[in-house]
Amino acid sequence: MNRVRPFLAAGLLAASAIALSQQPEVPHPQPEPKKVHGEGCVEAGVEARCLIVRDVAHARLYSILVGDPRPIPGEGIEFTGIVHQGPTVCMQGTAIEVEHWQRKDSLKCRHTPAPHK
Repeated sequence: MNRVRPFLAAGLLAASAIALSQQPEVPHPQPEPKKVHGEGCVEAGVEARCLIVRDVAHARLYSILVGDPRPIPGEGIEFTGIVHQGPTVCMQGTAIEVEHWQRKDSLKCRHTPAPHK
């Protein structure tokens, strides 16, 4: 009987390990993307087709990822979006996926031409 106990214990341990490994993993909830609201003057970024905005309220620099129609460098805008997860080719500031933007004429921006190619 004493010789059977170690085998019985080993069998129970193996069975419990198999049962634990077969339980489905519970996915970790993804954090809610951070919403951003800003306003400032649009400038051409260092990299081609990149646009940046210096937020006038918080003095933060944002790289805005925006589809068409795109704001024009030198234009004042107000925008809302979420912080982009992952790298982008636009290496300046915090990358924001713009959900909505509108022109803001009350901001006095000086025109900054796009860099030459």
